[in-house]
Amino acid sequence: MASITTLAPEILFCIIRYTSSTDTLNLGLACKSLFPVCHRGLWSNLSLVPIKGKKTWPGLQIKPDFGSKVCETIEEYWLSSPGLRYTKHVDFGRLIYNDGKEAPVLMQLLEDGKIEPSCMDFCFSLPNLTTVDQRSVFQRLKEYTESKTLKELKVQLYSEIGYSISQIVDLTKITKLELNIPVGGYREVTDPNETVSNRIKEVTSILEKSINLRYLSWKAITDRRYPISSISEELKGLQVAFTNLQRLESLKIETYLFHPSFFVIPPENATALVLNCIASPQWWKEFAACPLMNVTDLRFHHSWANYTNEMRGFLSTEEDVPLDTIKLGKVAVRGLEVLLCRSRVVPQDLGYYILKGNPKLGLEYKLELAGREAKSLVKKYYSRFEANRHLSRLYVEDLYITRYINNADPTTELDIVEEYCEMCIMGEIEKGYVRSWDSAWQRAKNIGSKCKVDLEESYPGSVDHAIHHYTLAFMKGQEDVDEDEFKKECIRLFEEDAQSELKYAVAKAKAKEVVIPTINKFRQVFDGLRKTIVKDTTEKILNSSGIDEMTLMSYWVKEAVARFQDFNITKLNIPDPTG
Repeated sequence: MASITTLAPEILFCIIRYTSSTDTLNLGLACKSLFPVCHRGLWSNLSLVPIKGKKTWPGLQIKPDFGSKVCETIEEYWLSSPGLRYTKHVDFGRLIYNDGKEAPVLMQLLEDGKIEPSCMDFCFSLPNLTTVDQRSVFQRLKEYTESKTLKELKVQLYSEIGYSISQIVDLTKITKLELNIPVGGYREVTDPNETVSNRIKEVTSILEKSINLRYLSWKAITDRRYPISSISEELKGLQVAFTNLQRLESLKIETYLFHPSFFVIPPENATALVLNCIASPQWWKEFAACPLMNVTDLRFHHSWANYTNEMRGFLSTEEDVPLDTIKLGKVAVRGLEVLLCRSRVVPQDLGYYILKGNPKLGLEYKLELAGREAKSLVKKYYSRFEANRHLSRLYVEDLYITRYINNADPTTELDIVEEYCEMCIMGEIEKGYVRSWDSAWQRAKNIGSKCKVDLEESYPGSVDHAIHHYTLAFMKGQEDVDEDEFKKECIRLFEEDAQSELKYAVAKAKAKEVVIPTINKFRQVFDGLRKTIVKDTTEKILNSSGIDEMTLMSYWVKEAVARFQDFNITKLNIPDPTG
């Protein structure tokens, strides 16, 4: 293995870019031959603001507790150090705009060539608007940035102001722009130029001049609500400005761009898109139709804003619908390699259609999307089955009451399970057996309740027997009967067999005794397979296999019955119901 001291200085410099300032300093002090490279690395990046967790630029930093001694630090330490000539990146933070003496000192360093950075970071925040007049510093900064070529200087600007940026810096030098505009970041309400239309025009003007942008981030809060039709022309101009950002590689939008229904089409060269959006159904419709030509990295994050509160006032009642009810049907994007999205922040079917239409997606993203879709399908189909759980049990009980009355042959738990699956799971999906039985049962009960008082004294128990009889008859297509017909049937059942009421009661008790434990045992097996079914369904989705309710539940039932057979199948003897 080669010694670190034998590596070329350029390689060493690349290595120490990813070490902390302390480690870099210790390395230079520990090895004399490495000191020149470490010294260069320490001074290559200067920061006038605290850097929390920011390891890309490890260089010298003025900490917050020394904020009152910025000028002294610069004049007494920076200027006397030969390392200043190595500085290529400076993060000035808010100090370049402060009303103290730091701003003129920093500007003088730049103008005198004491610092010649190739990249500068600035932060223009709301307090800067209320400071002592710094127009002279702004003008000097503007002239300095204009005097440099893009190769000599790139500017990264964070601004909480939605206007006047062009008075501070040459917009053609900005390669990274973060617009984070709170309510106070617009003009005063008393200003005649303070209208939504003018807000859009000012941002449009900034983008039109920022022709070298590589990264753009937008986040804004508005204190107004308005229909999108009132700003449609201004939004067209804003879209043109975005389209012309031909060097833009990454776009991030939080909340919404002036309106929740305005979807901005990224410029063709954009490869990364981050959306933390509060979006209307119209926005999602336009998103789904946009091919996002060269976007390979798409990320959705949860917006900090309240969806309901932010939508209120922008949309009509008909347009303002819950996010989980929006269905896209398809998406036009085809070139994605990376997709990050939480299911709660996007329409339910987005992940599925992106998975189907983007074969270049990384395997980890495919697995996540397929797994999410599998969980959704399993939950959806299981919930429908679970909703009929009680009715399904009653239906099977009703079927076995008839068999026990007729002295059916002994049966096994597996027989009950197979009939339960055939009639209550697959039969419900294909033909709606459980719902049909419930409808027939309700019809029979309604008639029986009207006749119960008249029959209970002379024919006790016959009403329940007749309800059972008519439930099955209605399922087979028999038309409704009136009260007289129902009473006649009760009497007929009793006259044909004086023990019919007893047989029915015993058969019902036996059916309950046998059916409930068996179905409960099977349900434990069935429910226990849920994770396995999700896993298998995930694989089928990844392999582009079609998954519908019939296919999924049929497979689930087959696996559950096979697993159930591994238990000891109990043979259920049916005694003579008359005792």
